[in-house]
Amino acid sequence: MFKALIVDDDKADRDLLKYMLQKHPDITDIHEADSAESALFKLIEIRPNLVLLDLVMPGKSGMEFISLIRKEKIDTNIIIISSHQNMAIEAIKNEVYDFLLKPLNHEELNTTLSTIKKKQLSSASVETESPVSSPLQAPKLRLSSTSSYSIVDPKDILYCEAEGSYTNIHLDNGDIELANSYLKKIEEFLVNHNFFRIGRSYLINLNKLRSVNRHESSCLLIAQKKEVKLYGSKRQIRELCRIENITE
Repeated sequence: MFKALIVDDDKADRDLLKYMLQKHPDITDIHEADSAESALFKLIEIRPNLVLLDLVMPGKSGMEFISLIRKEKIDTNIIIISSHQNMAIEAIKNEVYDFLLKPLNHEELNTTLSTIKKKQLSSASVETESPVSSPLQAPKLRLSSTSSYSIVDPKDILYCEAEGSYTNIHLDNGDIELANSYLKKIEEFLVNHNFFRIGRSYLINLNKLRSVNRHESSCLLIAQKKEVKLYGSKRQIRELCRIENITE
């Protein structure tokens, strides 16, 4: 069930969205804010698990509000609703993949809500698995789809690649497992297993790192059967060089 927060400076748009949400059986509570500043207080107070956000508003923008959500570490689903189609690129850069254009279409909204609900209902999109028979064994990733799951040992992972709201887990032997979860969620578990995020799209196993090229913002990973070259952000590659003690 969803507790929703609508953030939009246009009252007519808020009223229309509220009307649509009231007709949805999974929406239990609806709150409104006309700016990012006022929404921040409601965000902390009510802890919504669904935020429907306009991007262009007076004062702080929608993107700045997303940064506030990340800062407060509030686990919520964000749907961006904007009349500016080119804003979709900015949304993806901020790891928000649910984007609806104004004027809002009721069917598209319901489809998006259904997708989010299915994702939440997936019994274990990413879980840690500690075998009962061996309590001292290192935790493993449990990667689930709607009908099955697989267990992956972090040491067998070469790198993880974001693909929308899913993540491709590239294994050392060349196999690829699909995780029904955002890369950020995968990172929360793997960061304790010597993994490092080199950019928006890639999370790498530092135990597989062979070299780093700071000039082209890339790194080379060594697998069983091949070498893999990945590109990251300049900032993250610089940080990688620092923590790995790599000099020019």
